[in-house]
Amino acid sequence: HLTDWQGAKVTTSYNTQVMKERVLRFVHRAGRITDMVREARPVKDCTIMLGGDMIEGLFNFPTQPYEIDQTLFGQYVTVAGLLTDVVRRALSMYENVTVIGEWGNHGRLGSRRDAVPRSDNADRMTYELARSLLQDEPRLTWVDSAEDIQRVEIGNYRALLIHGDEVGRGGFASPMTIVRHADRWRSGAYPWEFRDVYVGHYHTHNEWAMANGQGSVFQTGSTESDNRYARETMAASAIPSQRLHFIDPERGRVAAMYKVWLED
Repeated sequence: HLTDWQGAKVTTSYNTQVMKERVLRFVHRAGRITDMVREARPVKDCTIMLGGDMIEGLFNFPTQPYEIDQTLFGQYVTVAGLLTDVVRRALSMYENVTVIGEWGNHGRLGSRRDAVPRSDNADRMTYELARSLLQDEPRLTWVDSAEDIQRVEIGNYRALLIHGDEVGRGGFASPMTIVRHADRWRSGAYPWEFRDVYVGHYHTHNEWAMANGQGSVFQTGSTESDNRYARETMAASAIPSQRLHFIDPERGRVAAMYKVWLED
């Protein structure tokens, strides 16, 4: 689960170069962990879930243009190139790779009041550029979707991939609100049976059980560090991390999970 890269964001300890280093550090460590797991069981295929906010954007708050080191065009090109590199490295480690892309609120074009369709999102456009650069890879499956919620299917395993701003007002909700929302989806409000839900957006790593005691809401961190907004407005901070899961496709559940630390 790769999410919330905030490409081109500048903080006291984060910028485009740091983003690249941390993302590739995750890919390297994910490969090493895969090699260890392969000593016990085969791991042939890989699903890359892109959780959104891969770019920082320009339209989320007034001072945003002063906290980036690339314009929206630069973010689009740079992050698409990094996504391409990640997928190519995954193809070197696994027999087949599937990419599922969800977009985030930072990819929004214009203000919340502008009449721009939600699916016209800079995250999604970045994914499409990366997808087109990899269109000749026969072992890659990357299907674009205009849906607000993405479906993940690995053998008998089924999960939902969301960004996280879909729940709550103004893009913020408490953990229990997110879990209750997921439980309502699972009880029939969402027309597709699933076990787990993957969410980013909050830049912290966590897990909460759903009401049936089987499924979970998995929240994944960010590659970013020292976010002033989160520290000052929500008194929250996090060490950079991403998530790696191994799936049992026959039993349809998570077999092992890793929180991969990415700080220098």
